[in-house]
Amino acid sequence: MASLIASSVVATAALPAVAAQQITPTAVTAAAEPLRLEGEQYTSGSNPNGEALKRESINLGNTFNGTVVQFDDVNFTNRMGTLTVRAATRDDAIGANPRLEFFLDEAIAANKIADVALPTTGGWSNWLNTTVDLSTTVTGVHDVIIVMHVDDLPDRRNYVANFDYFEFGPAAPVDLPEAYLTSDSPWKYSDNGTDPSGDGSLSWTTAQFDDTAWKEAAGAFGSKRGAADLGNGYVADTLLQYAQTGSADTVPTYHFRTEVTITAEELEQLDALQGELAYDDAVRVFVNGEKVAGFADDRVNGAANQNLTYAGVSAGDPATSTVRIPADKLVAGENQIAVALYQDRETSSDIFLDVKSLTPVEKQDVTTAKISDLLLGVGATTAERNLVWYSDIDVPQVAQLTEASAIIDGVFPATASTFPVTAGGATSSGEFFRDATLSGLDENTEYAYRVGADETGWSTVHTFRTQSFTGGFDFLFFGDPQVGASGNLANDEAGWIDTLNVASQTYPNAEMLFSAGDQVESAGNENEYTTLLRPEQMRSIPFVATNGNHDVGSKAYEQHYNLPNEDLTAGAAGSPSSSGGDYWFIYKDVLFLNINSNSRDYASHNAFLEKVVAEQGDKVTWKVLAFHHSIYSAAVHATDGDIIDRRNNMPAKISELGIDMVLMGHDHHYTRSYLIKDGELANPDEQAAAAEVVAGPGEVLYVTANSASGSKYYNLNTGIDLWWSSVRNQERVRNYSAVEVTDESITVRTLRSQANGTANPVNSVVDEVVLRKADEAADLDVSVSAATRALAGKQYVSVTVTNSEDVPVDVVVTTAYGAKTFTAVAPGKSAAVSINSRLGAIPAGEVTVEVTGQVGDETVTVTKSASYPAAG
Repeated sequence: MASLIASSVVATAALPAVAAQQITPTAVTAAAEPLRLEGEQYTSGSNPNGEALKRESINLGNTFNGTVVQFDDVNFTNRMGTLTVRAATRDDAIGANPRLEFFLDEAIAANKIADVALPTTGGWSNWLNTTVDLSTTVTGVHDVIIVMHVDDLPDRRNYVANFDYFEFGPAAPVDLPEAYLTSDSPWKYSDNGTDPSGDGSLSWTTAQFDDTAWKEAAGAFGSKRGAADLGNGYVADTLLQYAQTGSADTVPTYHFRTEVTITAEELEQLDALQGELAYDDAVRVFVNGEKVAGFADDRVNGAANQNLTYAGVSAGDPATSTVRIPADKLVAGENQIAVALYQDRETSSDIFLDVKSLTPVEKQDVTTAKISDLLLGVGATTAERNLVWYSDIDVPQVAQLTEASAIIDGVFPATASTFPVTAGGATSSGEFFRDATLSGLDENTEYAYRVGADETGWSTVHTFRTQSFTGGFDFLFFGDPQVGASGNLANDEAGWIDTLNVASQTYPNAEMLFSAGDQVESAGNENEYTTLLRPEQMRSIPFVATNGNHDVGSKAYEQHYNLPNEDLTAGAAGSPSSSGGDYWFIYKDVLFLNINSNSRDYASHNAFLEKVVAEQGDKVTWKVLAFHHSIYSAAVHATDGDIIDRRNNMPAKISELGIDMVLMGHDHHYTRSYLIKDGELANPDEQAAAAEVVAGPGEVLYVTANSASGSKYYNLNTGIDLWWSSVRNQERVRNYSAVEVTDESITVRTLRSQANGTANPVNSVVDEVVLRKADEAADLDVSVSAATRALAGKQYVSVTVTNSEDVPVDVVVTTAYGAKTFTAVAPGKSAAVSINSRLGAIPAGEVTVEVTGQVGDETVTVTKSASYPAAG
């Protein structure tokens, strides 16, 4: 092919500009445009009669029968399907039947793409267009060769024509199939527990691999200890071998292959293929020998043989994930799709794979973003709100905010404040997430906001209202929504929406929605996230998320929540495909700390908590900690080994840091603890179900919430002494807690959002407790020391009291052998006494000293003590 020269033609389509904080768009292309070759800009050409071609200012002329013109290295960046020739003729100068042949790269029959018969136009200045369909669509870089023909007529020059341009037009789009794969598509598969490559390589994922000896069937594939029904609606159409031959251990890895045929015309229109697959326990997807996706598969990386290993985690029902295969991973013709499916351990109960769909994602001519999963979250301070949303295409977007009163007839004002995206990227489900923070809010103001862009469209407008930035406030606390856990997502959605409606209508001034974690049943299931986010309250009242054991297994948790002051190194994710991190925020007079209890890296949690409390603790009256795995619950999880480990390791640090209350979930059973200090009862005399508790230093109230959606409940655990449990309740009806915070107290009122018979209607109280802090008694800076000495065969107890106060103090020293009073011991002075026991030997003992002094306007009396050893 000829080298590229100045006259070569390149067809390009501009992408929209991208803001600095955004990610370069990949999913959006401009509409395909025609590619025009100007006649006079040909690369080379010749006439068989030896005359020169005329390269005029706006056209090509002096063409005859046998003229050849060539345009080198023409770049057809889009698929072209038509050809338009703009030409002019003079009737008395041209030959008969003027016509053109068009070839690519070489003027041979196999390379011909068009024949164009030219009309007569009646004069050199009369230009007419002639359009024909190409015999095949054209893409890529080619030399375009034009061979001209005309039949001779007597007494004429027998020209062909003058040519303005030759223009290639976009091909008509082909109809893409609805799906390239469905659950009913056949697969070749190997389930005998062997390495199909034989050497640990990925040769089995390539088109060249011979799979003729493999079994063939359609999905879904699976087994639960040899049976097809896995429960909760997951049934295998094709039963897989469960255990290795001659062993009770499960088959570690299963291998699947199928082919997808994509024509060149289809490939030209594709941006990607997008698939949905359900799997248990881990999976990797390959296309033409290259890995394009993996879910819960991090353990494969360190395996001795990647084709024969265990991977993933046991997470109940199969997970559902979305895989996106970019068009540049595909080829025109046959594409080899391969899937490796992994058991998580030798004793795993089940295995499952259902490739539900593999559908085309078409290149887009019109750039309109579909915005979804919008969530209003808490910000770092009372004057901030965090936003997060999903976009189906990767384009620049922002958040806009205005006072609600400024919106007239639904029109967002030009004066609205704009907030940039602070983080974003591709999601595990094939969309793109965006984070933004609305800052500088005023108190007692109703705001309206939207997200998106003028160029690609905006979300629906939503509103929220700030309240006073100081003083008391209410927030709503919800136990594990875990939508999807019941097996009936619609029922879980109805229960979740009803609880939020009941709670927000009863407490219309509530300022937060606080979740105990396990927001969804399956970490990567976007249908469940859609259900969770369905209530309008999720966009009007800031939400507080907690990382539960059903949330942690996918990056979807990190992508769906924009968390303030997040530290991803504390309680870090356990694998590249899971979520982690601790975070904190201050709301009015409360420091909220939220840690990822899926991680039992106590050192990182403690370092995070110590740092935040040291830097922020003095700014607030109350400190509230939240994590998912309740360490003081009353249901089945209370005896789990991992819970016992947390219960042994966490309480001492919680007491040390002065945490006032801990909010938890996980056990789907309401439990309110006694006050606990350092992992023990703070006061053995505290009454069960006390209406008010007064906490001294280090004494903590622990609250475990019941289900807010009704998706799952656990019964009372009878296999352990629940010494920590002051109140426990399980009626199998939905609950929520209204938490009222003032400077003097925190009230936790737990209510039924679902009636339990006529005796316990909606909003009847399950439990209510008021938490107060013990008054910190004033102290006097007085020290006491005690010792013994012998005199004349008798033992004396010697006591010294030193006054380091700025005022005189009165002192009463009391021992087992007598007492002594000192009046007005001066500042900086000491009072000393030796009291005769009248015994030759005395046991070890303790002296008490009552000290009275003036602190400001208050007379304060304190009691101090000192020990002495046995003597004699």
